[in-house]
Amino acid sequence: MINFITNSGTNKLKERLSELVGNSDELKFLVGFFYFSGLKELYESLVKNSDVVLKILVGLNVDKLNYELVEYSDKEDRKGGLFDKEDRKGGLSNEEIYNKFFDSLKKSINSDDFDNKDFYNQSKFFINLIKEDHLVIRKTVKPNHAKLYIFKLQSSQVGRQKLFITGSSNLTKPGLGDQEEFNVEISDYGVEDAEQYFDDLWDSSIKITEDDKLKKRIIEIIENETLIKEITPFEAYVLVLKNYLDSFESKELGQSVIQILEKNGYTPYKYQLDAIEQALSIIDKNNGVILADVVGLGKTIIACAVARELKKRGIIICPPGIKGDEKKKDAGWNMYKDQFGLFDWEVWSLGDLDKLQELMAGRLNDVEIVIIDEAHRFRNQDTKSYEYLKNICRGKIVILLTATPFNNRPEDILSLLKLFINPKQSNITLENNLVDKFRSFKGEFDRLAYIEKYYKSGDELKREKAYSYYKAIFGEEFDSAKFIEKIRKYSKHLAKQIRDVIEPVTIRRNRLDLLNNPDYKKEVQNLSKVADPKEWFYELTKEQSEFYDMVIKQYFANPEEGGVFKGAIYHPFDYETEKEKIKGDSLEQSENFELLSQRNLYNFMRRLLVKRFESSFGAFEQSIKNFQKITNDVKEFIEKNDKYVLDRDLLEKIYTKEPEEIEISLEEYSEKIKIKNEVYPKNYKVYDVSKFQRKNEFLQDIDSDINLFEEILSKIHELKLAEDHNDAKAESLIKHLKEQLRNEPKRKIIIFSEYVDTVTYLQKILEKEFSNEILVICDNLSSGIIEEINKNFDASYPKEKQENKYKILLASDRISEGFNLNRAGMVVNYDIPWNPVRVIQRVGRINRIGKKVFDELYIVNFFPTEKGAELVRSREIASNKMFLIHNTLGEDAKIFDIGEEPSPAKLYEKIQQSPDKLEEESFYTKIYKEFNEIKNKYPELVKSLDNCPSRVKVAKKFSENELLVFIKKGRLYTYRPKIDEKAKHNYLEIAFEDAVNKIRCDYNDRSLPWSDNFWNLYERVKALKEGRSNIEENSIEQKAINNLKTLITKLKGDEMKDYRRFINMLLEDIYEYGTLPDYTLRRISNLEINAAESLENSLKEIEKLKNELGENYLEKEKAKQKNLKQEIIVAIENQKI
Repeated sequence: MINFITNSGTNKLKERLSELVGNSDELKFLVGFFYFSGLKELYESLVKNSDVVLKILVGLNVDKLNYELVEYSDKEDRKGGLFDKEDRKGGLSNEEIYNKFFDSLKKSINSDDFDNKDFYNQSKFFINLIKEDHLVIRKTVKPNHAKLYIFKLQSSQVGRQKLFITGSSNLTKPGLGDQEEFNVEISDYGVEDAEQYFDDLWDSSIKITEDDKLKKRIIEIIENETLIKEITPFEAYVLVLKNYLDSFESKELGQSVIQILEKNGYTPYKYQLDAIEQALSIIDKNNGVILADVVGLGKTIIACAVARELKKRGIIICPPGIKGDEKKKDAGWNMYKDQFGLFDWEVWSLGDLDKLQELMAGRLNDVEIVIIDEAHRFRNQDTKSYEYLKNICRGKIVILLTATPFNNRPEDILSLLKLFINPKQSNITLENNLVDKFRSFKGEFDRLAYIEKYYKSGDELKREKAYSYYKAIFGEEFDSAKFIEKIRKYSKHLAKQIRDVIEPVTIRRNRLDLLNNPDYKKEVQNLSKVADPKEWFYELTKEQSEFYDMVIKQYFANPEEGGVFKGAIYHPFDYETEKEKIKGDSLEQSENFELLSQRNLYNFMRRLLVKRFESSFGAFEQSIKNFQKITNDVKEFIEKNDKYVLDRDLLEKIYTKEPEEIEISLEEYSEKIKIKNEVYPKNYKVYDVSKFQRKNEFLQDIDSDINLFEEILSKIHELKLAEDHNDAKAESLIKHLKEQLRNEPKRKIIIFSEYVDTVTYLQKILEKEFSNEILVICDNLSSGIIEEINKNFDASYPKEKQENKYKILLASDRISEGFNLNRAGMVVNYDIPWNPVRVIQRVGRINRIGKKVFDELYIVNFFPTEKGAELVRSREIASNKMFLIHNTLGEDAKIFDIGEEPSPAKLYEKIQQSPDKLEEESFYTKIYKEFNEIKNKYPELVKSLDNCPSRVKVAKKFSENELLVFIKKGRLYTYRPKIDEKAKHNYLEIAFEDAVNKIRCDYNDRSLPWSDNFWNLYERVKALKEGRSNIEENSIEQKAINNLKTLITKLKGDEMKDYRRFINMLLEDIYEYGTLPDYTLRRISNLEINAAESLENSLKEIEKLKNELGENYLEKEKAKQKNLKQEIIVAIENQKI
């Protein structure tokens, strides 16, 4: 009798084998490789027939290739026979074959097919079969790919004693039923011959389970080296820590880096060498790295060493002041590149990106690396300069240097990542799509900020909207007693998630990390200690103090709180459009964008004037005069033309300008609009004032601002606030400087102001008192000035060239980036730096590793008080005035975190905090220390985890029920599947730091049985798949897509095929890769393609894009794309007991 078994329909090999297994005394299987998925399929029949003996002869091994299981025959196997003494030349020994088989066994079990509830339940049964010799396994010496299943039937079976099945099916789940095969069952011919063939191979094969030692080893492998391994909660916890630390891979450095460091007089610090190794590994995986150590730890040296190790040509883009002299090569980047032998590299100013982009297709077409210093300047994708930079970086290795990657908005961080990562095909998160992730982050932060701002607003609509946001986020009605704490916790959770995203490509250590890391703590001795800031007070008369408060509380307060300044010329859309339409949220997305952009511009100007006022009365007076002139110019233009023109570029670019450039830009703009034009540039928005819904109010508010400026100037004059000889703040500065230089004549002093106007104002006052001892830097960073700075303030400048001409340096923040000023020992903040990052930048200029001049460094902050006030009262006055400014600045003041309750006392305390205390020890350092303590206490336990398999599982007690699944994809991530689908804040992915806190436990904590819900939740995690990116309907992405699709329909004929091909590439990029910056997308979305003339202009714009991006730019992006697979490491179930 002959039966064909093909796995089609009901004709499954699994069913036939199960039937025969249940009716047999002995089974002889010759299979390509031993794979438990096949035995799993026969589990029920084997359980029913407990007396059956199963002999399995394995012909091949199993290996993992591209994370998929494949079978192979080892080439070395073919050389051997029985491997006796005469016959072992060139072949594998028995021990090597055992090891290959054991390795094959592990790989087959440690796969997704076995990672399920059924196999966990069945595994003990299979182990018992081996222990009781009911499952006997041998391995052929020579590779054998045959599939032969022989059955010795029970005596109760009538008519036949033996039969066999042979064909294409292996003993695997697919082979037994999932895929089509061809097998034949034979009982009336050749059975004896088939059995003899099997027996001959069996007799000459290598015993696995019949040797007691090997049997023990195979059981140990299954129990301890596969995914069914039982571990304790503490072992699981340590395994997570170990995998996290191991994910910070590094490439080994040779001696050449150390030699070049020493040759140039640099100490080869271990923390820098570790950063170089880690950076090389990150670049290997991601094509770029962010070097983000705090100021003063040597990012420039690390970047140069990485560049040298990569052995490719590159360019360096940096602020012009730190380029250094190309010929002298004694300072700046030109010095560093020369020291590290980067002779074919070039240093470019970030102001020359347009020229650089052109050269990248010509003279610099062999450049493969781009280093960008002070990279945080490129945080806005929607600018021309960012577009230039992105095009320069395409297809290159990118090294970004910034001390402030975590202090920016979510969209700012995405802009940095986008310079070297394809944001919709990312390797640095579990989900590949960074665009959706950061859009979600931004939305959440925006909603939290809205709640905090409007929860007690007098505007009912805004208040109700704040309450609805609260309910959407937290799943409950607004509770004024709880909301601050809830917002604080949730914002911290979001911040940790953002750090998790950027961490895989970032190297970030602060001074506390070096101090607390056992490998680095000795090196910190080369850093100075930063003392808590000193207070220098300046005294105001009662009338001056009242005016101070009036400027902040009334004149430039938030308009919703009665602020007098209207700023109508900065937000004309508010007056053009019906109030009800704006209030009712019925604006189109483009209209809403216009409204918010203009309101942001207005608030920016309002806050700018407040900060100018706090900085210097003299600078404030000049700003008021500038604003008065601009507003008068606009009024005159409107009266003549009944039109108003707003420069859209002003809206986009003003936030990226240096403070001193803002008023210059405004003045240039007001001069331009005074010239009558019939046709204005494309970036100008022309408003017909006659059609404004609130025309009279618009004109009245312009007059109101002009009158306000006149009133302020009159008051400044009346109170003599800006007179050189009567400026209380400047007089206090002079008095304290003289006292400080008298007490410590060798301690040089740097006075920082955010504003050039303040520096210019102080220059004439201080030069009278300190004549030749003060160096003033306004906006002129010529090579001569830079040389003077280096000679007098840089301790790393060649000793023989150093001078002692200047004791004081007065400058704006232009030199708080990139300069070494460590011969100074005091930083004076003439105006309060409302962003703590600015303090870190300033102090970092004088606190440089390896060039310590002073054991302790001083910071000074200036505060207003009233005449005759004692210290305690002065602090109270100062804190109240600073708190008024803080409230007026709103989100511009980044002193408090979201959800932190501000108060005058807390604000003053934070301002007076040492910058070293502004940052906590990093999570990495905390884990590194904790793991080392565990390693010292339990060395054997830690060592045993070297061989721990993936996909292990454990349950333990905790304060809530949850499952945490730790997944490795380069770095370690955590999924926490929802237990209650309706519950809020059951995050699918949670911050790794939060996850670690949930699994932390003691050595003696016991394992618990898994809950009934465990496997359901675990399978849900395994089944997760990522969908396509969601493109919002009215976004510039969607508008760009619509325009490109329309354009394709209009391009007919062969002569247009190159255009069609490039446009299709742009579409593929937008949908799948997301490499185009917002500025480029906006260019595409602004194309006008309906009229013939418009179509021609659109094609010219497409041609320009093709030249800028490169005809095959996306293919190059795809070529550098590296995909990492994800693997489950451990699942830990918390159970509430």
